[in-house]
Amino acid sequence: MKKYTSIFFDLDDTLLDFKAAEKSAVTKVLASHRLPHDDLSVKTYSEINQSYWERFERGEIEKSEIFAGRFKTFLEWCNKCGDPEKISKDYFGALSNEHQTISGAHEILTYLRERGYKIYATTNGRCTTQFKRIKDSRLEPLFDGVFVSEEAGSQKPEKEYFEFVINNIPEKDKSKILVIGDSLSSDILGGINSGLDTCWFNPHHKKTDYKVTFTIHSLSELESILK
Repeated sequence: MKKYTSIFFDLDDTLLDFKAAEKSAVTKVLASHRLPHDDLSVKTYSEINQSYWERFERGEIEKSEIFAGRFKTFLEWCNKCGDPEKISKDYFGALSNEHQTISGAHEILTYLRERGYKIYATTNGRCTTQFKRIKDSRLEPLFDGVFVSEEAGSQKPEKEYFEFVINNIPEKDKSKILVIGDSLSSDILGGINSGLDTCWFNPHHKKTDYKVTFTIHSLSELESILK
Protein backbone atom coordinates (compact mmCIF):
# COMPACT_ATOMS: atom_id res chain seq x y z
CA MET A 1 0.00 0.00 0.00
CA LYS A 2 1.25 3.47 -0.88
CA LYS A 3 2.25 5.67 2.04
CA TYR A 4 0.94 8.86 0.40
CA THR A 5 -2.34 9.55 -1.37
CA SER A 6 -2.15 13.32 -1.82
CA ILE A 7 0.65 15.55 -3.07
CA PHE A 8 0.92 19.31 -2.40
CA PHE A 9 3.02 20.79 -5.20
CA ASP A 10 4.46 24.27 -5.00
CA LEU A 11 4.30 26.11 -8.32
CA ASP A 12 7.00 28.74 -8.71
CA ASP A 13 10.49 27.30 -9.16
CA THR A 14 9.11 23.81 -8.57
CA LEU A 15 6.79 23.27 -11.53
CA LEU A 16 6.75 26.71 -13.14
CA ASP A 17 10.05 28.40 -13.95
CA PHE A 18 9.44 31.61 -12.04
CA LYS A 19 12.95 32.94 -12.52
CA ALA A 20 12.54 32.78 -16.31
CA ALA A 21 9.03 34.25 -16.09
CA GLU A 22 10.13 37.02 -13.76
CA LYS A 23 13.11 37.95 -15.91
CA SER A 24 11.00 38.18 -19.04
CA ALA A 25 8.16 40.13 -17.40
CA VAL A 26 10.42 42.52 -15.48
CA THR A 27 12.55 43.25 -18.54
CA LYS A 28 9.47 44.13 -20.59
CA VAL A 29 7.91 46.32 -17.88
CA LEU A 30 11.08 48.20 -16.98
CA ALA A 31 11.71 48.87 -20.66
CA SER A 32 8.15 50.13 -21.15
CA HIS A 33 8.65 52.58 -18.28
CA ARG A 34 12.03 53.68 -19.70
CA LEU A 35 13.91 52.31 -16.73
CA PRO A 36 17.20 50.37 -16.73
CA HIS A 37 16.50 46.80 -17.85
CA ASP A 38 19.93 45.28 -18.42
CA ASP A 39 20.96 42.04 -16.73
CA LEU A 40 22.26 43.80 -13.61
CA SER A 41 19.02 45.76 -13.19
CA VAL A 42 16.84 42.67 -13.58
CA LYS A 43 19.05 40.73 -11.17
CA THR A 44 18.85 43.55 -8.64
CA TYR A 45 15.07 43.69 -8.91
CA SER A 46 14.90 39.93 -8.33
CA GLU A 47 17.00 40.24 -5.20
CA ILE A 48 14.85 43.11 -3.94
CA ASN A 49 11.70 41.09 -4.62
CA GLN A 50 13.07 38.06 -2.80
CA SER A 51 13.97 40.18 0.22
CA TYR A 52 10.42 41.54 0.40
CA TRP A 53 8.89 38.05 0.30
CA GLU A 54 11.27 36.80 2.97
CA ARG A 55 10.35 39.72 5.20
CA PHE A 56 6.69 38.93 4.62
CA GLU A 57 7.18 35.23 5.44
CA ARG A 58 8.89 36.26 8.68
CA GLY A 59 5.89 38.43 9.55
CA GLU A 60 7.83 41.69 9.34
CA ILE A 61 5.62 43.35 6.71
CA GLU A 62 2.11 42.98 5.33
CA LYS A 63 1.60 41.35 1.96
CA SER A 64 0.19 44.57 0.56
CA GLU A 65 3.56 46.24 1.16
CA ILE A 66 5.37 43.91 -1.22
CA PHE A 67 3.99 44.78 -4.62
CA ALA A 68 4.61 48.51 -5.02
CA GLY A 69 7.29 48.49 -2.31
CA ARG A 70 9.72 46.38 -4.31
CA PHE A 71 9.49 48.76 -7.27
CA LYS A 72 9.87 51.77 -5.00
CA THR A 73 13.08 50.23 -3.67
CA PHE A 74 14.21 49.48 -7.23
CA LEU A 75 13.60 53.10 -8.27
CA GLU A 76 15.68 54.23 -5.31
CA TRP A 77 18.46 51.82 -6.30
CA CYS A 78 18.67 53.12 -9.87
CA ASN A 79 17.97 56.73 -8.82
CA LYS A 80 15.07 57.11 -11.24
CA CYS A 81 11.59 58.61 -10.95
CA GLY A 82 8.47 56.57 -11.56
CA ASP A 83 5.11 55.44 -10.21
CA PRO A 84 5.63 52.20 -8.23
CA GLU A 85 1.90 51.44 -8.21
CA LYS A 86 1.62 51.71 -12.01
CA ILE A 87 4.80 49.71 -12.57
CA SER A 88 3.49 47.01 -10.22
CA LYS A 89 0.15 46.81 -12.03
CA ASP A 90 1.87 46.51 -15.40
CA TYR A 91 4.22 43.87 -14.01
CA PHE A 92 1.36 41.62 -12.90
CA GLY A 93 -0.18 41.94 -16.33
CA ALA A 94 3.10 40.93 -17.96
CA LEU A 95 3.77 38.10 -15.49
CA SER A 96 0.37 36.53 -16.09
CA ASN A 97 1.44 35.98 -19.71
CA GLU A 98 4.58 34.06 -18.69
CA HIS A 99 4.21 30.31 -18.17
CA GLN A 100 7.59 28.63 -18.64
CA THR A 101 7.82 25.24 -16.91
CA ILE A 102 10.59 23.44 -15.05
CA SER A 103 12.08 20.52 -16.97
CA GLY A 104 10.05 17.37 -16.38
CA ALA A 105 7.00 19.10 -14.86
CA HIS A 106 4.41 17.70 -17.26
CA GLU A 107 5.99 14.26 -17.20
CA ILE A 108 6.06 13.88 -13.41
CA LEU A 109 2.49 15.11 -12.96
CA THR A 110 1.30 12.71 -15.64
CA TYR A 111 3.26 9.88 -13.98
CA LEU A 112 1.66 10.59 -10.59
CA ARG A 113 -1.88 10.86 -11.99
CA GLU A 114 -1.47 7.52 -13.76
CA ARG A 115 -0.58 5.96 -10.39
CA GLY A 116 -3.66 7.36 -8.70
CA TYR A 117 -2.21 10.17 -6.61
CA LYS A 118 -4.30 13.25 -5.94
CA ILE A 119 -2.28 16.30 -6.96
CA TYR A 120 -2.84 19.81 -5.65
CA ALA A 121 -1.11 23.06 -6.57
CA THR A 122 -0.31 25.03 -3.42
CA THR A 123 1.03 28.49 -4.10
CA ASN A 124 1.45 31.96 -2.71
CA GLY A 125 0.43 34.76 -5.04
CA ARG A 126 -2.53 36.37 -6.77
CA CYS A 127 -5.38 34.26 -8.11
CA THR A 128 -5.66 35.98 -11.49
CA THR A 129 -1.94 35.66 -12.15
CA GLN A 130 -1.45 32.08 -10.96
CA PHE A 131 -4.59 30.58 -12.50
CA LYS A 132 -3.76 32.10 -15.89
CA ARG A 133 -0.17 30.85 -15.77
CA ILE A 134 -1.34 27.33 -14.83
CA LYS A 135 -3.83 27.28 -17.68
CA ASP A 136 -1.40 28.64 -20.26
CA SER A 137 1.31 26.16 -19.18
CA ARG A 138 -1.11 23.26 -19.85
CA LEU A 139 -0.63 21.99 -16.29
CA GLU A 140 -4.21 22.74 -15.25
CA PRO A 141 -5.78 19.38 -16.30
CA LEU A 142 -3.17 17.52 -14.24
CA PHE A 143 -4.28 19.01 -10.91
CA ASP A 144 -7.15 17.86 -8.71
CA GLY A 145 -7.26 21.31 -7.13
CA VAL A 146 -5.44 24.63 -7.04
CA PHE A 147 -5.05 26.61 -3.81
CA VAL A 148 -3.75 30.17 -4.06
CA SER A 149 -2.90 32.05 -0.87
CA GLU A 150 -5.01 35.07 -1.86
CA GLU A 151 -8.10 32.86 -2.00
CA ALA A 152 -7.15 30.91 1.13
CA GLY A 153 -6.82 34.03 3.25
CA SER A 154 -3.42 32.91 4.55
CA GLN A 155 -0.14 31.92 2.96
CA LYS A 156 2.76 29.52 3.21
CA PRO A 157 4.45 28.92 5.63
CA GLU A 158 1.46 29.62 7.92
CA LYS A 159 -0.24 26.55 9.38
CA GLU A 160 -3.60 28.13 8.58
CA TYR A 161 -2.84 27.87 4.88
CA PHE A 162 -2.15 24.15 5.01
CA GLU A 163 -5.18 23.57 7.22
CA PHE A 164 -7.29 25.41 4.64
CA VAL A 165 -6.07 23.09 1.90
CA ILE A 166 -6.63 19.95 4.00
CA ASN A 167 -10.13 21.11 4.90
CA ASN A 168 -10.93 21.31 1.19
CA ILE A 169 -9.64 17.93 0.01
CA PRO A 170 -10.84 14.36 0.70
CA GLU A 171 -7.65 13.23 2.50
CA LYS A 172 -7.60 14.26 6.18
CA ASP A 173 -4.79 11.97 7.41
CA LYS A 174 -1.67 14.16 7.47
CA SER A 175 0.60 11.12 7.34
CA LYS A 176 -0.67 10.47 3.80
CA ILE A 177 0.16 13.95 2.47
CA LEU A 178 3.52 15.00 1.01
CA VAL A 179 4.53 18.65 0.48
CA ILE A 180 6.92 19.25 -2.44
CA GLY A 181 8.60 22.59 -3.01
CA ASP A 182 11.83 24.52 -3.54
CA SER A 183 11.48 27.10 -0.76
CA LEU A 184 12.84 26.20 2.66
CA SER A 185 11.20 29.21 4.31
CA SER A 186 7.82 28.67 2.68
CA ASP A 187 7.15 25.08 1.56
CA ILE A 188 9.45 23.09 3.81
CA LEU A 189 9.06 25.08 7.01
CA GLY A 190 5.32 25.33 6.45
CA GLY A 191 5.01 21.61 5.90
CA ILE A 192 7.12 20.73 8.94
CA ASN A 193 5.19 23.13 11.20
CA SER A 194 1.91 21.65 9.94
CA GLY A 195 2.94 18.07 10.72
CA LEU A 196 3.35 17.05 7.08
CA ASP A 197 6.14 15.13 5.38
CA THR A 198 8.22 17.28 3.03
CA CYS A 199 10.23 16.85 -0.15
CA TRP A 200 12.72 19.60 -0.91
CA PHE A 201 13.24 20.28 -4.61
CA ASN A 202 16.88 21.34 -4.50
CA PRO A 203 18.33 21.52 -8.03
CA HIS A 204 21.24 23.70 -6.90
CA HIS A 205 22.42 21.25 -4.20
CA LYS A 206 22.13 23.72 -1.34
CA LYS A 207 22.52 22.78 2.34
CA THR A 208 19.94 22.99 5.13
CA ASP A 209 19.54 22.11 8.78
CA TYR A 210 15.81 21.51 8.36
CA LYS A 211 14.71 17.92 8.89
CA VAL A 212 13.25 17.30 5.44
CA THR A 213 11.77 13.88 4.70
CA PHE A 214 13.20 13.71 1.17
CA THR A 215 15.51 15.81 -0.99
CA ILE A 216 15.50 15.65 -4.79
CA HIS A 217 17.60 17.47 -7.37
CA SER A 218 15.34 16.82 -10.36
CA LEU A 219 11.61 16.17 -10.63
CA SER A 220 12.20 12.76 -12.19
CA GLU A 221 13.66 11.55 -8.87
CA LEU A 222 10.12 11.54 -7.47
CA GLU A 223 9.50 8.34 -9.40
CA SER A 224 11.70 6.45 -6.93
CA ILE A 225 9.81 7.94 -3.96
CA LEU A 226 6.24 7.83 -5.25
CA LYS A 227 5.86 4.47 -6.96
